[in-house]
Amino acid sequence: MSNDYFISGRTMDLGPIPGLEWSLANMPRASALHPQAGPIKKAKYGSVGIVFRLLPNQVTGGLNEAGLSCDEQTLITTQMPPPTNTSRDVNVKYFCQWALSNFATTDEVHAALLNGTAHIWGTNESSAQNGLHHSLRDATGHSLVVEYVDSQMQVYRDLNDGGKTGYGVMTNEPEYPFMVRLVQHTEWKRTLARPGVTMPGTWYPDHRFMRLHFVKEGMPKPNSLREAVMQAVHVLNTVTVPMGEQIGTDSGAGEGAGDHTMWGILYDHKEKTVYWRTQYNQNLQRLRLADIDLATGATIKYLSLSPRNELPWFNDASHSFRG
Repeated sequence: MSNDYFISGRTMDLGPIPGLEWSLANMPRASALHPQAGPIKKAKYGSVGIVFRLLPNQVTGGLNEAGLSCDEQTLITTQMPPPTNTSRDVNVKYFCQWALSNFATTDEVHAALLNGTAHIWGTNESSAQNGLHHSLRDATGHSLVVEYVDSQMQVYRDLNDGGKTGYGVMTNEPEYPFMVRLVQHTEWKRTLARPGVTMPGTWYPDHRFMRLHFVKEGMPKPNSLREAVMQAVHVLNTVTVPMGEQIGTDSGAGEGAGDHTMWGILYDHKEKTVYWRTQYNQNLQRLRLADIDLATGATIKYLSLSPRNELPWFNDASHSFRG
């Protein structure tokens, strides 16, 4: 978001994956990292990660105690670089575990990616339809986008500065520079004498990117944390895909009802807090990192994001009536 509260968010638009269950998990300091997560073998920072219960090292997103978030999203134009077969190698599947465990800011991640500390690689199984790109954000309001094009890593700074470097938005394909250029071109149209720019209405990635930009741009300055969080929820609403076979999504042939929003999450980078909701529970849930155990040696625990979790899906307001 474009204010001083430094709240960001994302949705996960997929379908159920048989045998795997999305969960939140506490990742304590000094936790052992996956052998393919780079040369450092234990976590410097504790974090809350979004994982599959059966694959706890494959962190798909999360927030660490320094306020850095990392998220992986699909990019079907991805072509991964091969490994160097040295200790610098970080398998793209463990990128977020590597980032959240080792760094406090996007500047630190940026430096590690460009100075040779880490080399991100993947197999053909991590390319094309299974390809990924990554978004990182921190408590300064800065963002980093990492993509893999023609077997080369591309790293983009996004300072959420009205298009000079970016707009604080990332969706899916095409690649990030195309999306930024698309908004820049649309903003040029708005400077003309009789502009005819409309609000894009589908869930294709380019329309979601444009819609997020327009809605963020139109938000007033929040006067409190509560207002800031609610504004972020409204922005999340604009790209939340209902369940079922909705038109205007980027589902592949035969994917059917697979492409819808399974969950959405907000990161409060300053207060180190996550908020989330799921397709079956739209009640906004909150977890402060200060309230979970991230100490060295702590037991890793899980909170399911599936329909079977026990979190309340409504609040009974009867006791709030007053005379």
